[in-house]
Amino acid sequence: MRAGVEFNAETPRFSASSAPLRLISAVFLALAVSLVPPSHAATVRLRDGVERTVEPAAFATLAVASIEEFRLAELPPPDRWRLGFLVQTAAGDSLRTERLRLRDDRLLVETPLTGLAELPLSAASLVWLKPPATIPETTRREIQQAAVSRLRQDALFVRKASEWVRLDGVLQSLDEKRVTFRWQDGEREIPLALAGALVLAASQPPATPREKFAAVCGADSSRLVGELRALSPDSVTLAVPSLGEVAVPLDTVAVVDALWGRGVFVSELDPATVAEAGWFGTRFPWRRDASVSGRPLTLRGRVFERGLGVHSRSSLTYALDKKFSLLTGVIGLDDDGGAAGRVQFVVRGDGREMFRATLSGADEPKPLRVAVAGVERLELLVDFARDEDTGDRADWASLRLIR
Repeated sequence: MRAGVEFNAETPRFSASSAPLRLISAVFLALAVSLVPPSHAATVRLRDGVERTVEPAAFATLAVASIEEFRLAELPPPDRWRLGFLVQTAAGDSLRTERLRLRDDRLLVETPLTGLAELPLSAASLVWLKPPATIPETTRREIQQAAVSRLRQDALFVRKASEWVRLDGVLQSLDEKRVTFRWQDGEREIPLALAGALVLAASQPPATPREKFAAVCGADSSRLVGELRALSPDSVTLAVPSLGEVAVPLDTVAVVDALWGRGVFVSELDPATVAEAGWFGTRFPWRRDASVSGRPLTLRGRVFERGLGVHSRSSLTYALDKKFSLLTGVIGLDDDGGAAGRVQFVVRGDGREMFRATLSGADEPKPLRVAVAGVERLELLVDFARDEDTGDRADWASLRLIR
């Protein structure tokens, strides 16, 4: 049994079976920025691709099974997090919290999406004790790799002088100031100022297949996943594997992504073939989750966390093996190139052209939605248009394949 951190008498406690969880901290809500008024209309995209604006009074009339996306606001930039902690679960939750305590085998977290809640430690896979962007990339990769591995012991990453080191042991206690860790037959109390991340060995994947999960994405960049149950004028209800049934206040929500569990970001896949050549033969290598210049993918000021950054002429092919039904995303020329550039975005399936659009740096980004059912080999082509290849920094932003 892990040693617990004691709570004072005023600390409210909830069990994982509480349904629905209540938002109880007005202070924490006040700290959440960019919240959407409950009366705000939503842009709803249905499974047939049709988009329409829906007023709050009609939210409850929407059949949740017909919803693809329910958008109240744009998602915040991915690098917005600066303070607090980030708790990630094996199910796919990503919860930003300024409150973090271990009591027995539960983590106390507090987010606008969940309120004050107790998360079973067996559900948590990774706790970022510092913003990932503040940790060197090589160490970040090691942390992320450990989080998807089957560990025998917990792994704590701490800073020693100018280096980051990994300690393998057992978590004993944790709060907002320190972590106690059993390592090499002794307990060590480590200030959180020296700790970067904690990977938990006891993490267990949920019994429910991922394909059934929707994601509620918060205005604070948190994400809560589960089976979508209902919408009302003031809340969205999810059946969350680790917390039971949760009614999330809509004034904390930016987007409900009903296809989250069925989607795979193309940037997670390795292309089967790559062909790249600029106008004069110069090669500009494609990038995952970044523009071709290495900066965040940005279209008209909107920053995208996932996607592909390329430069004309670029051809990337992927082996789909008939496993997917839909390709979605947003295309455009990255803000990094200004108003310069003009390219042709082309999608081909098994050699057959399925989509083509010509865009310049002065054009608005364009939604992409292509049916790919039955396709074995998918090609993403960015070709020259007018003006040779000057400024042709093209983005396939938020590009996903849906099963």
